[in-house]
Amino acid sequence: MGQVSNATYNDIERARKIYGDVFRTTFEYVWGSHIPGAVAEFGCFEGFSSLMLADLMLEFDAQSDWYTEIFSRHLYVYDSFQGFPKSTNPVDSISYEVADSGYWRESEDASPPGTEEMLRAEFTRRFGEAGWSVVPGMFEKSLEASPISHEVAVANLDCDLYSSSVEVLDHLLGRRLMPDGAVLLMDDYNCNRANPRFGMRRAMRECFARTDGFYEYSEFLRYGWHGRAFFVHRLGDCPNPDA
Repeated sequence: MGQVSNATYNDIERARKIYGDVFRTTFEYVWGSHIPGAVAEFGCFEGFSSLMLADLMLEFDAQSDWYTEIFSRHLYVYDSFQGFPKSTNPVDSISYEVADSGYWRESEDASPPGTEEMLRAEFTRRFGEAGWSVVPGMFEKSLEASPISHEVAVANLDCDLYSSSVEVLDHLLGRRLMPDGAVLLMDDYNCNRANPRFGMRRAMRECFARTDGFYEYSEFLRYGWHGRAFFVHRLGDCPNPDA
């Protein structure tokens, strides 16, 4: 396997440092807090972060002498492998990343040919035939046809567009897949000039509001110029000392 590049940083060592730090800290928290659930990624490009997540899962699962309770964890990777969908939602179509820079235009950032097959081969080498899923297709269709069937402890959203982020968040929150204390990694949180009218900032606000208080979120970590991680608080059915 050749070197896998990262879409955000030309300097691959800087990318490894930024993502390595935030992923490792997230895993330390999730494993150390005994939070059950899968690791899921939405948007993988060439598989840079997918492989980092897979390697960390192996590393942390092997530390049974340190983490006294280890949960079985499935790895999900969802991606169209064909780049961005056409922006038909007005929130996306007039956003800076679509209308101004054009960076998120239709079919941009399509995965190189063979990426899906490479991921399948690498996951098989690491995990065997079970314990992972690579699901191709646009989220609107793939999440419906192949929904997540496990709780999700860590969700890495690198799906850029507002509409794509809403599709993923509504799936995770609407199906109540995230346990109390789960982590959302929002890779593109500061894109669109960090304007709250666009992108992941708007998607987070609206999708959590649709849970009618069952879920809330608070900030966990910031990474690079672009990303932010959040704790997910499952208030609807968690223990309540004030009840």
